[in-house]
Amino acid sequence: MNRSRGTSRLRATTTLGTMVLALAASTSIVTTADAAMAAKAVEVEASWEMNEPAGATTMVDSGPNGFDTPVNQAGIDTGFSFDGATAYSWPRRPPNLAPASPERVIQIPDNPNLDPMNDTFTIEIRYRTQENFGNIAQKGQATSSGGQWKIQNPQGRPSCLYKGSIARGATRAKVALNDNAWHVLRCVKTPTAVELWVDGIRVGRKAGAVGTIDNRIPMTIGGKINCDQIRVTCDYFSGQIDYVRVHRGS
Repeated sequence: MNRSRGTSRLRATTTLGTMVLALAASTSIVTTADAAMAAKAVEVEASWEMNEPAGATTMVDSGPNGFDTPVNQAGIDTGFSFDGATAYSWPRRPPNLAPASPERVIQIPDNPNLDPMNDTFTIEIRYRTQENFGNIAQKGQATSSGGQWKIQNPQGRPSCLYKGSIARGATRAKVALNDNAWHVLRCVKTPTAVELWVDGIRVGRKAGAVGTIDNRIPMTIGGKINCDQIRVTCDYFSGQIDYVRVHRGS
């Protein structure tokens, strides 16, 4: 599924924009202006629901691009159930404990659909933890050429970061969320700001354009990959994740 970044990205055939345009063609309810606005609506890039049973070896992408990805049961337990949800579970591991444990990290191969470019771009996750550390999801690291994005959990207060060609934009929850309850985080890059939403409420906003983000690093869930726990910590996540979704547009 990898393609040159100069080609058009594959888009969902059932986006909100497509549905509204179809409705406009068959009825007079939607105006031309409304249809044009809807055509710019959210486009799903990936949707990992993490509903696979215990022992699963593949994380299935229900989005349009088919980013199915291997899962290593040596580091992650699938089929974890809590409060009506089926999720992936990462056993507790201190953040600086050596040696590195790459089996804990899910790696989705680099693909332009997972890079924000210069678009409005959102990472949404549903997670729970009782810990005050860990990188939950990211693409790129601090020194990566082409920038990075990530959601991390310092002091139990999740933060949202986008580092682009112009600047670094980050914002952080004002209160800790490491209460072992499910929370939905949305880490959003718009043309003019970076925003963090928690359980449907915007809790942080950093004004300013960050520019283009387009790196050649795999997307990861559960920690870093370019690390050794000695010179560079791997920031492994401990807790559960119910789903991870990536979409473009607003």
